[in-house]
Amino acid sequence: MKRNKHNILWAVPILIALYGVCIFVLPIFAGIVNIGNVFGVTVSGLLLAALIFRRQLYGVLGKLWRCRMGKVMLWISGAILAMGVGLCIVLSGMMLSAANRKPQTSPTAVIVLGCKVNGTAPSRMLQERINAAYTYLCENPEQPVIVSGGQGSDEAISEAACMQQQLIAMGIVPQRIFCEENSTSTAENIQFSKAILEQQGLQGEYMLVTDGFHQYRAQNLAKQYDMRCGAVSADTVWYLLPTYWVREWFGILHAWVFGN
Repeated sequence: MKRNKHNILWAVPILIALYGVCIFVLPIFAGIVNIGNVFGVTVSGLLLAALIFRRQLYGVLGKLWRCRMGKVMLWISGAILAMGVGLCIVLSGMMLSAANRKPQTSPTAVIVLGCKVNGTAPSRMLQERINAAYTYLCENPEQPVIVSGGQGSDEAISEAACMQQQLIAMGIVPQRIFCEENSTSTAENIQFSKAILEQQGLQGEYMLVTDGFHQYRAQNLAKQYDMRCGAVSADTVWYLLPTYWVREWFGILHAWVFGN
């Protein structure tokens, strides 16, 4: 009886690790492979293997602990692991905070950051940003919107044009929409959108529409251009969120080190 309870207790973390492997593998079937799901699959797979072969692992760790050099290695490895987990928690906390950031003053305009276009139709992620922008624009009918995003080599129209067409079809009047069609990165989205805002005499604070996981890095880029932004966070498809969330950790670290 005691042995069965013990096995059931171990089954819980094993199932969690297996779920981790599956949730990071799922985006691959949608053609999405990036550092987020590669890292997620690797970590979840190693954890799953460690749990399944825990007795053998205990044996190896016990041998290492009994020798001086092995003990030092285990302490260093443990410290690195703890710092890594702590860093992931801190990054996630900052991302969550940015995803729910409220404006300090009354916003004067909305900026929607682009995402992939499939031919002339928005990708699932871009459609969610359009939906979030539409809801906000309906609630704030006096505010203009800048749709920002250029045209990739595999896109039939620019991301900005795609967003403009969708918003007009949903009922937003064309006069409220300004297109920025030259940007190829988030930094350029912000930079080129600021130029349009200045041309239109729209000063003050703005609302930034993008996925929640992307808000922290986008808002930091906006600060570099002396722009204050609140967040309008779009929903992210459940099976893509873990991959893009983890990918964003690396994006933030890259921005901290290289400044973009």
